[in-house]
Amino acid sequence: MKASISTDWAMRSRIMHQVEVKAPDRHPELKLSESSLRAYCGTYLADKIQLELTGGKLYFTRFTGNVHIELYPVGEGEFVQRYYDQLHPYKITENTQGEKVFFGYTRFAP
Repeated sequence: MKASISTDWAMRSRIMHQVEVKAPDRHPELKLSESSLRAYCGTYLADKIQLELTGGKLYFTRFTGNVHIELYPVGEGEFVQRYYDQLHPYKITENTQGEKVFFGYTRFAP
């Protein structure tokens, strides 16, 4: 995760200093069923990090529901923001107990 943040900031810095940068490629969308998307939903950090399925779309909800960011799948457990040029996908993995993990936090409420 830290690599993608530093890469994003490096790109922004080059843009601010009027250096030509290549626009990130758009990640091709992987079509998943609602049940597959629902498997990633839940609360990962109370009042801070939640994934929810609304109207067939996956949303990354932050800060007690104040920020809703639409995500789309680009690989197994990999998602990017729909309306943002994102260099590296978010990764949702499973720990050794088979629990979903996002941003280092284990899902505690599906």
